[in-house]
Formats: sequence, structure tokens, C-alpha cells
Amino acid sequence: MKAYRYIVVLVALLIGMVGVGFAQDNSQDYTRLSEQGIYGTARYVGFGGAMTAIGGDPSAVHDNPAGLGLYRRFEAMMSLEVNIDKTWQTATANNASYTTFRLPQASVVFSLPTPTLSDEGIQFHNLMLSYRRLNSFNRSYLAKGTNGVSLGALVDSPTIPWNIPFCTDLLNRTHQMKLRESGYVDEFAFDWSMNISNQWYIGVGLGVQSYLLNSSGDYYETFDSTNVAGEYFDIENETGLILKGISCNFSLGLIYRPTKWLRLGLSMHTPSFGVLRTYTSGTFSARTDSVRFSYAPNLSSVDRSFRLPWRTSASIAFQCGAYGMLAFQYDFAHGNHRDDVHTLKAGLEVIPVMGLYINAGYAYESTFKKTYTPAVMDPTFDRQDTYSICPKWSQYASVAVGYRGTYFMVQAAYQFRWQNNLLYAHEWAEPYDMTTNTHRIVITLGWHQY
Repeated sequence: MKAYRYIVVLVALLIGMVGVGFAQDNSQDYTRLSEQGIYGTARYVGFGGAMTAIGGDPSAVHDNPAGLGLYRRFEAMMSLEVNIDKTWQTATANNASYTTFRLPQASVVFSLPTPTLSDEGIQFHNLMLSYRRLNSFNRSYLAKGTNGVSLGALVDSPTIPWNIPFCTDLLNRTHQMKLRESGYVDEFAFDWSMNISNQWYIGVGLGVQSYLLNSSGDYYETFDSTNVAGEYFDIENETGLILKGISCNFSLGLIYRPTKWLRLGLSMHTPSFGVLRTYTSGTFSARTDSVRFSYAPNLSSVDRSFRLPWRTSASIAFQCGAYGMLAFQYDFAHGNHRDDVHTLKAGLEVIPVMGLYINAGYAYESTFKKTYTPAVMDPTFDRQDTYSICPKWSQYASVAVGYRGTYFMVQAAYQFRWQNNLLYAHEWAEPYDMTTNTHRIVITLGWHQY
């Protein structure tokens, strides 16, 4: 059967893609840019993102291009969402909030039936042009602490060629970190898929990613006393960072329906290869009552090539006729010298009456490594964003309700995410334990051909 030839070629390509994802840079910048959340249509968000084996949704096609093969008609879709983020320091009252509105998804699907007199062979060739947000960096942090290793001690260490005699042996200090981030990771994609005998669905995709991360940090230390007898002393480090980049990757996917009630899905995304431009600026000040030292480097920029992790996904879905389905999914992302990310997802869809869809979903994402390495300060101190953010885990819970009519569809979803991160002010500092709650509401509107 010709279908098996396609499957053999697909599996061979998937195996080959695994081998290209191992030589990676361990920069903190690339670690941040490789993060992805559960964004997209209201149905996808409500399903908890567990749609690798289900397809039939533009956001599910991002995870598995084979899901495009389940379409049988033209469709255009767009989503709007509002996000409310609140971040606080664990066991304290220090908190900051951030509210954003955005367009997380837009797509057009072209379904091209193949003339055939039987259910054997190729039934459809489908194409999709789409935009999707993969991650957002809109967040504010406020954290405070006492004691610990001073940034002044790091600056006065042999690795930094400065001579600031009153930066040594500093005790009895309080410190505060303010950080505000904005930006996104967006993807523009072209996907193609085919339906073979209404049983095998295979697909390929090309994605182009755009990156923007803009952050400003203010780290401040105050000392009751120093080795400068009786004098007031403080240190302040103000920084700015802008990351802009572009990359591309390829994806391959497979969905197999051995029976009417069972679906199996598998997909692979190659590493994203691209170019990143980094802009940094900052001002470091060390002050006493009688002495002031300030260092303000010029805005610096550098271009670098980079490679982000490869990703794979496996899923199983159970369909209960026309009444709904249940899906379970495992996602894995790997990059050398950084955290492997493991994600478990579960989603449920119930159709109580024709045209009405109710979804619920849950996802847990955990970094595999338990030891985090903060950003290392540049020996020349030309780059002063000494802070780093290390994700520990994320959890998602969501619900959605929608209606599909003859020509139009509308669906709304609510998602609650809670996430734990370690925020390092500098490489010698004890991390602040930070928790973020995100409330997300998504509205999706669509039109399809009858």
C-alpha cells in the first residue's frame, strides 16, 4: 500500500532530525528565548494544549502539522486575549502586576480534495498559513532581602578590573531588585498535510520565528555601616537589555487512526537556527557620604548566530463517537548545556448537543535539572544585566465553551497558570523565590466554508 511508503519516509526523517539538535549554546539569553507557553485558539487553550493526536485546529497544527490533514473545508480564524499577570516574592508581601491585550493567533486553511472513487489513497491535500504567539515576556518583578554576598564584593573581585577599596567586607545590608520585562516570541508558519485513506495523516511545516525581549532592571543595596568608619554607603546597578532576533525551523508529524475511537500522534520540530542582536546599557554607582563612584558604559550591541532546542511530542486520544474525546500528551524539549523540559498534558472535550463544545485541560511543565547556573558577569562589565531568571515549574488549568455553526464559530476559554522562578540579582547572590499567577481569557472567531 502506498500509504506505508509515506510513513517509512516520514519516520526516517524524524530519526534524522533527532541528530541535529545537540550542539547548542548555553547562554541565558537562548534559554529564555526557547521558553514556550500554551497560546493559541480558545479550543486549544481550553484543551490544555493536548492536541497532537487530535488536530483539526490551527494551534494544534503548530504542535503537529499532520493535524492539518483532518480538515475538509476552507477555514479562517482569529483569536483575541487579555492577560493579567501578578508576580510576588514567596512568603512576602512584595508583588507587581502587568496586564496586556494581544492577538495570539490568526490562520487561513485551504482544503483541497483529491478526486477519488473510494476511501483508499490520498483523500485531501491541505495548506495553512498562520501566525501564532509562542511566548510573552510581559512581566514585572519586585523582590527584597537582607544580607548575602554583595554585588560590590563581586565587582571588587579579581575578575573585574576595578579598584573600589570601599567595596570589600560589606555587612548588614538590605537589597532590592526591580525588574520589568516586555516582548514576545512569534511564529509565522506554512504547513502542508495529506489525508491517506482517512486513517493516516502526515504533514510538514516551515516556521519563521521573531524574537523581542526588552527588560530594565534596578538592583539597589544599602549598608548600615562599612569599613569606611561611620559613613553611609549604597550600591545601585541600573541596566537595560534588548534582544532582537529571527530564526526558522522545520516540523514533521504523523497521526494514525487504527480504529474510529483511537488516535495516535507523533511530531518533531528541528532546532530553530537564527541570528540574534543584543543591545545592553547600564549605570553602576557606589556611594558613601564623601566618595562617589559611577560607571556608565555606552550602549553596546553584538550579533550572534544561535540554535534553540529541538522538540518532540507524543499523544494518544480516545474518541467517543460524536459525544467528545479524551487526550493525553507528553512533550520533550532538549538542548545541550541547558535544562531539558518535560511537559505532561491532559484534555477533555464534551459535545452535549450538536454544535456545542465544552473543554477542560491541565498541563504540568518541569525542568529536568535541579541545579541552576546564573548568568556570569562579563569581566569587562560592558554588559551589566547581571540578573538571570531560572524557571522551576509551570502548571496550567483551563476550561472553554464554544459553538460551531454552519458557517461561523465562536469559542471562549479561561486559563489559569501558576509558575515558580528563581530570580538571581547577580551570580554570587542568593536567588529570590518568585511565583507568578496568570489569568488569561481567549476569544476565538472563525468562518468556514459549508
